[in-house]
Amino acid sequence: MSKFSVAVKRFGGFLKRNAFYLLVIFLIASVATVIALAVTYNQNSDDVVGNVQDVPVVKPDDTDDDPPSPPVQDDPVDPTPKQTFICPCNGDVIEDFSSLLVWSESMKDFRSHKGVDFASEDLKVFAACEGTVKSTGYNRLDGYYIVLEHANGYETKYMSLSEPALKVGDKVSQGDNIGTMATTQGSESVKNAHLHFEMYKDGAPIDPIAMLVLDEK
Repeated sequence: MSKFSVAVKRFGGFLKRNAFYLLVIFLIASVATVIALAVTYNQNSDDVVGNVQDVPVVKPDDTDDDPPSPPVQDDPVDPTPKQTFICPCNGDVIEDFSSLLVWSESMKDFRSHKGVDFASEDLKVFAACEGTVKSTGYNRLDGYYIVLEHANGYETKYMSLSEPALKVGDKVSQGDNIGTMATTQGSESVKNAHLHFEMYKDGAPIDPIAMLVLDEK
């Protein structure tokens, strides 16, 4: 018998005698391998998850710079000069404007009083605002009168005057002496010399006191 055959026979006998132990060792090695692979897989998975969590998520609104504020716009400049109306005399109000019907001692009836009556010692009448003479004349109810046309649809009417020297088309400046108070207004004939002053905006009567700057000339 050759040495190789003897070696094979001995090895076979060794396997038969120790087969159980070899099987146990193989099983233990297999289990250890599986456990090692599982641990390695879990570590790799944790590393991947950790890397994903470390990546910052940038939302569309998460920016370092605040959005620019809109430019501040200045208020629009009104090119129209401020229009003021001064008191047409150096006197006091003796009867107010009234859109309601009030008793008229002169006419002996109820009627609205579309203007303001002024009385003053010097009897002077002034242009309340710069403008142009629209009309002038005389009638029994108004007496001698002057109508001035101003910018922005305003008109002023001055009644119960002495005969005026102005004529249609004349230009006047604010504060110009345009007439003298008298007793020529038939609709207010019981009153002493005074000025009946009316204001209109776009043809409609308005209360002059709401518009006038009441300073002495």
